[in-house]
Order: sequence, then structure tokens, then C-alpha cells
Amino acid sequence: MPFRITFWSLVVLIATALYLHSSPVFLDGANVASEGVEITREANADVVIVIDYDVIRQSGPGFENRDWSATWINMIEQEIGPVTIATPRSLSQSSLTSARVVILTSSVTSQITNSLLDTLRPWVLSGNLLIVDQPEGRLREVFSANGRAGKRRGQAISFARDLAAPYQQQIQQMPLSTSYIGSTAPREGAQTLLAIDGAPVIYAASIGQGTVVTIDFDLGEQLVALQQGRPNNKYEVRAPASSDTPKNPRTQDLVLDKRMIGQATPYADLLERFLVYGVIMRYAPLPMFWAFPGGANGSVILVHEDSELGDGGGWMLDYETNFSAVSTLLTSVDSGLTQVGAEAIHKKGGEIGLLWRLEDSPAELRESVGLGAFKPAARPVELAAQLKTLKEVLPVGYVRSLRTADGWWSPRWSAPFEAMAANDIRVDSSYATASSGFAFGTGLPFQVFNTDGIPLGVRELPIVVPAQPVDGPEFEELLQISADGHHQALTISIDPALFADFPDAERFERWLAMFDAVQHTDHQMTSITRFDSFQRSRRAGTIKSRLVENAPLPENVRSAQTAPTHQGSVLRINIEAKARNMHLVVPHRIGSKQFLIARQGANRVRGELISADLAAEKTSMIGIELQRLPLDHGFNSIDVYYR
Repeated sequence: MPFRITFWSLVVLIATALYLHSSPVFLDGANVASEGVEITREANADVVIVIDYDVIRQSGPGFENRDWSATWINMIEQEIGPVTIATPRSLSQSSLTSARVVILTSSVTSQITNSLLDTLRPWVLSGNLLIVDQPEGRLREVFSANGRAGKRRGQAISFARDLAAPYQQQIQQMPLSTSYIGSTAPREGAQTLLAIDGAPVIYAASIGQGTVVTIDFDLGEQLVALQQGRPNNKYEVRAPASSDTPKNPRTQDLVLDKRMIGQATPYADLLERFLVYGVIMRYAPLPMFWAFPGGANGSVILVHEDSELGDGGGWMLDYETNFSAVSTLLTSVDSGLTQVGAEAIHKKGGEIGLLWRLEDSPAELRESVGLGAFKPAARPVELAAQLKTLKEVLPVGYVRSLRTADGWWSPRWSAPFEAMAANDIRVDSSYATASSGFAFGTGLPFQVFNTDGIPLGVRELPIVVPAQPVDGPEFEELLQISADGHHQALTISIDPALFADFPDAERFERWLAMFDAVQHTDHQMTSITRFDSFQRSRRAGTIKSRLVENAPLPENVRSAQTAPTHQGSVLRINIEAKARNMHLVVPHRIGSKQFLIARQGANRVRGELISADLAAEKTSMIGIELQRLPLDHGFNSIDVYYR
């Protein structure tokens, strides 16, 4: 009997081992996750944002109740460039004195002390702009409408002041995910700038020589829902019930509203730019860094995904370099890319990122686990391991960008971003749908957040034109929309294997014709990391300005129109450009005065002080007229005259 028990136990053990070896037990993956980063800035800037991260963390817990104040940082950095970020405790008299705009985010508007209020009032009276986001208590009593009607969910934007066609119609068609504060009486003397359901939600009141603008709707929730996507209140992302993989969502399942799929209007950017150019610039005419290198109308970012060609995945770069373009190859670790192939791509100016086989998704990559040749279990290859494998074949020791393979995402809204942040990824381009267009309301890289409302340090760059769009606007149409006034970074994904698997001369000719369309609409072609580097330079620069009224005009522009005073307004700007080919934009009009001339600050040449006129170029942003000025690399001193 003991012999039989031992014999059959051994048989069962061997059978179990053989079964597990051929059909291993699958283990779950567990990426290291970042807890977010409290962004601080002490830039020499015109704009100060006041924020309290502790209040943000304590808000919530659901998506609609979370404080998304940190969206102000992303918006100002995207549209203006440098910004100073302070807390109520660190907001000093010196930073306040040198600022032209102060933004009190919703995270601080319930804790403004009487002493700080006493400091802010004379600062506004002297001619500056204060923005208060959903104010409470004493701050609301002093500067805003009474708010006694309480909060309600918004249905539609019903009015935007002085926004020209077609942008007025576009902003009113924007899907909403926000609440607003109703009042039983308007703020006396206030001018409504934006309304939701007929109720004023952005309004301005003059205080002495300055202005206070109240934001009475949840701007943060609206922007996060549009850009990063709308989870449920538990921050879950679910695939449609009809999906073949209901437990595995894709990035298209994050889209706020189905009406945004195939949409030609970048709604999130339209709202941000209305706030910056239509509200802030109205009351505080500011200089801003132009968002694109060389003063181009926009950028086209070329992305190629490859999981099968390996060293051949970069073949399109040979054609792109003929048009002074570069691209990003996103390759999986099992594509077959070698050190020789990676070096060849690098020498041509191309860059390589990771095509991430997301753990616990249908595209995951598994590795066997066990002792020696016995492998009874398998687990997903985590992000850190995939990055390590890719870095081993690269001529540089880092990977800055990635994209999830086949558009898979996690059921936990921000989990993939938390893993990226923990592994020093700067830019992700996973967001896409099967159709072309601005399904996420933007073509620009935007800051992403965790479920606590804290920035993660990763920027999402949505794919605007997928490799094989099934619907949506044509690429050439998107280019023209960008050139005409929306000014976008259009990320286009082109599959290098598509031409190899299905040779099509007509498709190849259309791809080559794309380069002519890009040049015709004055867009600059670049890669993910190069565009990100340019944006980082914008944020790292400095801009300080002041508006001087009744200033003397230069002698060479005086005329009968300016006599007898020969006076106008001058916007005096001190600026540092951290990169070459940077440009500045300034208002075309300030009040009733119109742009006259821009002059580089005086420099001493052979003992004489001389100045040079700058070649200004008229442009517009969502129909608002601007002047675009070239900058020298380094420090610039510029006077912009209006009469």
C-alpha cells in the first residue's frame, strides 16, 4: 500500500508538472506607480497661479467632486509659456507686485484671509487683473455675484462675448461635463463674457483701474473630461457591453461624448484660448510665446508604429528627410529591432519610442516563470522590463515617448499614466479613435492627472489621424482648419508595415502628397520628442511686461495722425528665449489703439545706441487678431507701440 500511494502520487505530480509546463498559470502584472508631482515654478513671469495641493487631495472622492485646479497650470503653460506657481502661504508681496495677472484657483478661494484680501485690493485698483475661480466666503462677497442659486449641472454654452464666426457656433456646440454656480442677482456693473444655460459663468467687474474676473463654473472638470477622458465617478473605464473584450477598454472608451469622435473642432483648446485671448488679454494685454517653432501655423508630428518589421521599420525616414522632416518610430520589444538598425535610424535624425504591450490586455507580452527548465507560471512583461530591453539596443540611454499597442487601456483611468510617470516617460500618444479628428478636444500635448487631481508629469499627445481612419475629416482639411485660426499640432500615425503588406501605389502617392500640403499651409514637420523639447523651452523661458500709457512714439512713425501729442501706448517686454526659432505674439489692438510698430531694444554699437524694427506678421487665434514677432536666442528687450 505505501508503495502504491508513493507511485500514484509521483504519477500525479509528474502529470501536473507536464500540464503546468505546457499550460502555465497566468499571474497578474504589478507596475510601479507614481503618486504625482506638485508642480512649482518660480519663473520670471507676468502670470501667477495660486494653488493648494493639500486641498486638492482632500477634495472628491468622485470625479465630479474632485478639485481640478491644476488644469490652470497646463492652460497657461500651453497658451502663454512661463508661469509662477505659488501657494497662499508663499505668495509674497514681491511676486504680487511684479505680476500683471493673479489667478486664485478654486483650491484656495475659500481660504483667502482678510490680510491677503487687503493686499490684493490695492493691487487690483492700480490696474492689474485678478481671476477668482468659484470663489467662496469673503472673496465672493467682495468681488463676485452672490451665488445663492447654488450649483447645477450645465447643459450647453449659450453665449461667448465677441467670439467671431465660426468659433461662436463651435463653442456653443461643445459637449459639457461641468457644474456652474447660479446667482439670484448679477454682480453690479459686471460684463458677462461666457454663459451656460443663460447664466453668467465668466464675468468681469472693474475695480478702480483694474479688473476682477470671476469663473463661476467648474473649468477644471470640463477640461479634464474633454482631454484626459471621462471615467465614472469611481474612476473606472469600461468598454461597451457589445465589445468582444468588455474587461479591456481602449482609449476610445475614454471619449467624453460620442459626438466628439470624428470632430474637426478642438473643443478643449477653443475653450482655453477663449479664456486666454478673449478674457485675459482683453483686460491685461500680455505678450505670449508662440506655440510652434519658426513661427509656423502649426506642427505635424509623424509617428510610425511597428511590431513586425524590426530594422526595416524606419524605412519611411529616408523619404521624410528629403522634406526636412523627422519622425518617431514606436517599436515593440519583440519587433526584431537591433542595435545596427537603431543606430541607422538615429543617424538620420529619427527617434525611437516604445510600442507598449500593455500588461493584462490582449496585446500583453508574457514571460515564463519557474526553476531551470520547469516553467509552471507566466506573468506579463511589465513596462520597466520592456523599456530596459528597448534601451539595450538604442544608441541613447533613454526612452522619452511611448504608445500602447492596439490602443488598449486599463480599467483604472489613470493607471497607465502612473506607470509611465514612474518610468520617466515624458510623452504618451496612446489616445486615439478609429476616426480622424479631435475626439479628445485637442491636438496639443496636455498634462495628465491621477485620481487625486495631482499632475503626473506626463503629457498626452493624441493621435489626430490614425493609420487607417474609417471616418472623420481628411488630413488636408485639418491642416487648413489649423492654418485658418485653430493652430494645432496634428499627430499623424502611418504604419510602415501597411505599405509592405499591401503595396498600393496610389496610397504611396497620397503619402508623398501630404508633404506638399504641409508646406502649403505653413506647418512644421517634427517628431514627438523634438516638439516636446520645444514646448519645454517655452515653459522654461521668461516673459515680463508692463503697459505704459501716454508714451512718446518713435520719431520715424510720427505723423499728422499722432499730432499734436505724438503719444500712444507702449507694451515694454523683457523676454528670454531658451531655444532658437522662437516667436512672440502680442495683441493687435489694445482698447481703441492699434498696433503700430515693434522695436528691438537699444544696443550699443561703436559707442552709439541703436534699435531695430522687428518684422511683425499679422496672425490670429480663434479669430482674435495678433502680431507675431521673431525673437533672438537669449535675452530680448522689445517695445511694442500702439496708437
